[in-house]
Amino acid sequence: MTGGISKHPKGVGRQPAIASSGAIAHLRLAFLAPLTGASALLLGLWTITIYMHERDMIESEVARTQMMVEKMYHDHIEHDARVLGAAMAVISRDAAMKTALARGDRAALLNLSAPLDADFRKRFGITHFYFSGPDRVNLLRAHQPERHGDAINRFTTREAERTGSTAYGVELGPLGTLTLRLVTPWYEDKDQRRLIGYVELGMEIDHVLGRVQGFTGTAALVLVAKKYLRRADWESGMRMLGRNPEWDRFPDVVLSSGTPETMSTELVDRLASAVPGGVEKTSRAQTDFRVVFISLTDASGRDVGRMAVLINVSPHLASARRAVSLSIAGGALVVSVLIGFFYLLAGRIGRRIAQDEAELQQLATRDGLTGLYNRRMFHTLLTQELSHAQRFSRAVSLLMLDIDHFKRVNDTHGHQAGDTVLKGLSELLNRQARAIDHVCRYGGEEITIILPEIDFAAAVNVAERLRAAVEMQLFDVGGGKSIHITVSIGVASWPAQADSGEALIANADAAMYTAKQRGRNQVCCYQPADTQSIDVTTSAVTVTEKEA
Repeated sequence: MTGGISKHPKGVGRQPAIASSGAIAHLRLAFLAPLTGASALLLGLWTITIYMHERDMIESEVARTQMMVEKMYHDHIEHDARVLGAAMAVISRDAAMKTALARGDRAALLNLSAPLDADFRKRFGITHFYFSGPDRVNLLRAHQPERHGDAINRFTTREAERTGSTAYGVELGPLGTLTLRLVTPWYEDKDQRRLIGYVELGMEIDHVLGRVQGFTGTAALVLVAKKYLRRADWESGMRMLGRNPEWDRFPDVVLSSGTPETMSTELVDRLASAVPGGVEKTSRAQTDFRVVFISLTDASGRDVGRMAVLINVSPHLASARRAVSLSIAGGALVVSVLIGFFYLLAGRIGRRIAQDEAELQQLATRDGLTGLYNRRMFHTLLTQELSHAQRFSRAVSLLMLDIDHFKRVNDTHGHQAGDTVLKGLSELLNRQARAIDHVCRYGGEEITIILPEIDFAAAVNVAERLRAAVEMQLFDVGGGKSIHITVSIGVASWPAQADSGEALIANADAAMYTAKQRGRNQVCCYQPADTQSIDVTTSAVTVTEKEA
């Protein structure tokens, strides 16, 4: 690039034959004046462009952070709900505890639950452990044994009463704290003929706020609507927790968590009046922030408050200011800087576009879990292969493959193990396939394989080879365990057994279901209704497990 720039003034110098130094100066002035003006204009426009680009990047980063914070909050709530569910499963297996609840024996319940309460609190952060009778009157709070006898009218308890099954959700407490609660009705027997009471577990969600603050590296506050609180109870609770109750600090909300003392009056006013879901701008201590608001909804669907998260954008603004300053400082060398900068920028933008296009192509054509072609791409590839086959009078075969008893894998080993099996099966099929074959995830545990230039008989052999390979393969499901799986495969070919892509899919699918109906772990080939389908003899379906 440097050589390209240096040639330009030499070329200009060779253009006219100038006799005097005055004429040369005049010519240079005539040429350089408009060039300098044009360069200055371009530099100004470029400076504005840089500023706007950096500003858009800042707003984009704020929006991305807001989305990630919202997702983080909801993901942590779901994770904690699963923790509560696992703890509840442990408690529910305690027959002695059920007997004590059925008898209303507080002493026995306390003796049985106190060690669990301490263990749950230490290991999982579970802070609430209730036992209530069938009338929802509290029999025992394992975490506060001295409090009992009051009716539990929270939404989760009433929902468990209404549905007869476990209910969970975030609920607002009298102190303005948000608690994730899970309530399970207990019955005398498995037939659920007689209700003996309710068991409730809960945990404060303040730790979620801490994780959000750790993620953003700035402050985060939880503001709760006053209309859902009683002032006397809230102020009493704040004093009990060692906090200074400031009921009147905000017009409509109170602070549940956070440290507003470090914030400016301007920010406090914005937090009090801003609409949930919006984005506000503020500054303090020479630091620029964006404040995003996330609506907090309880189990009953009420908007009980909002989370305010401060995002520090000062580094981004500083970057924008530096970019503008450098552009202005480079005015003396505007032509070379402009050309060089556009050269570098074009490369950067080109790489960015190429990267984005590659990512978009990946998202549009590939399944996110297995990496196989997705269903939409399957139809596109099948149409292309059928068109090619018709043009050159060649065959196309389609295999429709389904994992046998896949639900058993999920139920026995968990959905994560099922995902691992799907990934492993996809890798196996890709290894077995030719370069011109197309392995696609059709949906759920169904996989299709398009076999270009493969006729019916050859497709049967391919299907049987794949079936046998899957049967022999061990799939790691974690925990030091591996399992065998089997698959059922349907085979159909064009034009022998189908006259269109839709018919080819339907016929392969029908053959696969025939394989399922005939005992699984086998290959079945589609034949017209007036003939018998061809079966490839296979072993009976088995799902075995061994130590890895």
